[in-house]
Amino acid sequence: MRYLNYLLILIPIAALADLLHADPVVVFLLSALAIVPLAGVLGKATEELAVYAGSKAGGFLNATF
Repeated sequence: MRYLNYLLILIPIAALADLLHADPVVVFLLSALAIVPLAGVLGKATEELAVYAGSKAGGFLNATF
């Protein structure tokens, strides 16, 4: 998972490509690749919240996010 975090740099690159009116396919590909590490970060965050919120609330957090 650690090496996937390097793909987080694609978030501002995708935003910049969109602002510079790059080809929509390029913007889509950059954004799609940036979602992969974001899903991992969100999963880790919900797991950490589940530790403090308890098992029922933690299960709800994991199910909704």
